[in-house]
Amino acid sequence: MYDLVAPCLFGLEKTVAYELKKIGAEDIKITDGRVHFKGDDIMIVKSNICLRTAQRVLIQLGQFKASTFEELFQGIKSINYSKYIKKDYKFTIAKAKSVKSKLTSIPTIQSIAKKAMAERLKLLFDTDILPETSNIEIPFNILLQNDIANLYIDTSGASLHKRGYRELTVEAPIRETIAAFMVEATPWNISRPFYDITCGSGTIPIEAALIGLNIQAGINREFLGERLPFIGKKIWNTIRSHYISQEKDEDFIINAYDKDKNAIEIAKNNAKIAGVENHINFEVKDVKELNIKESNGFIISNPPYGVRIGEEKEIQQLYSYMKKLFKTLDNFSYYIITSDEEIGDKIGIPFQKNRKIYNGRIKTHFYQYLAPKKKI
Repeated sequence: MYDLVAPCLFGLEKTVAYELKKIGAEDIKITDGRVHFKGDDIMIVKSNICLRTAQRVLIQLGQFKASTFEELFQGIKSINYSKYIKKDYKFTIAKAKSVKSKLTSIPTIQSIAKKAMAERLKLLFDTDILPETSNIEIPFNILLQNDIANLYIDTSGASLHKRGYRELTVEAPIRETIAAFMVEATPWNISRPFYDITCGSGTIPIEAALIGLNIQAGINREFLGERLPFIGKKIWNTIRSHYISQEKDEDFIINAYDKDKNAIEIAKNNAKIAGVENHINFEVKDVKELNIKESNGFIISNPPYGVRIGEEKEIQQLYSYMKKLFKTLDNFSYYIITSDEEIGDKIGIPFQKNRKIYNGRIKTHFYQYLAPKKKI
C-alpha cells in the first residue's frame, strides 16, 4: 500500500474525498488543499483516471522536519527508495516548493536533496558511482511547508484539470476541476433541464455531459505514472478499458448560451474533442434574449465578474438581465460561482449556501439555491 496525496484547490477537499471513497480508497483524511489516502497500484491508476476535482496524485515517500539544510539532507537520506529505483535509473528533483519555511533557495534545496538521495542509493546498491544510464527517469517533488519537508513521486504529470479537450479557450476560463465540482455539488441528473447561460468556452456543460455519460475525467489523456516501471503500462490499459466499458449511451441535452460567437465556436470544438457534442445545444444568445420554457431545472453558471473583464457597467447590466430572466422561472435551482459577494441581491436569488473557493489567487464564492420540492 502507498501513502497517497491528492492536492486540490482550497474548498474542493470534501468533494475529492467523496470521489476517492467512490473508487475504493482507504484511510481518507482531509487537510487544507490536500486529501490523503492509501491504496495500491490499482488505486493510483483509478484515482488518476477518475478524479474530476483533484489537481494530481502523488506518492508520499516521507515527511520530516527540515529547518536546516543538514536536516533536509539527513531526512532525504533516511528514506528507502528500493521499490522505486534500480541501479542504472536516472532520478531528478523535478520540482521543489518552499512555503513559510526557513529554507527558501529552490536550486539549493534540489541540489542537496539529489546529493542525499544519491548517498542513500550508493549504500543500497553497494557502489561508489551511480551510472544513470537507463532511459527510465524517476522524477521526485519536494514541498517544504512550515519547515516540514515532504518528498513525493508525481504519478499524474500534467495537472488533472487538463483533460485534453480544451484546445482553445476564452479569456479567464473556469478550470475544469471547478466546473466538475459545481456540477457534482448539485442534485442534477440527466432527466432534469440544465442551462449554462454564460458558458464561455463550454467547460461547465462539457463537464456535466461527461458526468452524465459516465465518461471518466482522465480517460483520454496520458499520465506520468504510465512511464513509472514499478507500476507498469499494462495495468493502465486494463483499468482504462474497464472504465470505457462502463460509459453510458444516454439521451439528454444540456443547453449552453453565450453572447460571444467566437466563444460558442470554441465551445463546440471543445465538446467535439471531448466526445459530448451530441449532448450539448450551444447557441449564440445574450441573457436578455433567453426564453426558458421549462417549469423547473438547473442554472449552473460562471458569469463574468470584475476581475475577469473589468467592465463594471457591463457586469451590472448582465446582472439586471439575469434578475429579469430568473423572475420568469417558476421552480429553478441556481448554482453560481463569482467573486461578487453581493450577487444574491443583484440577481434576486436568496442563496441558501455559500462555499469559498480559491481559483488560483482569486477568492470566489460558490452560491447555491435549491428550489423547494413542490407539494403534490
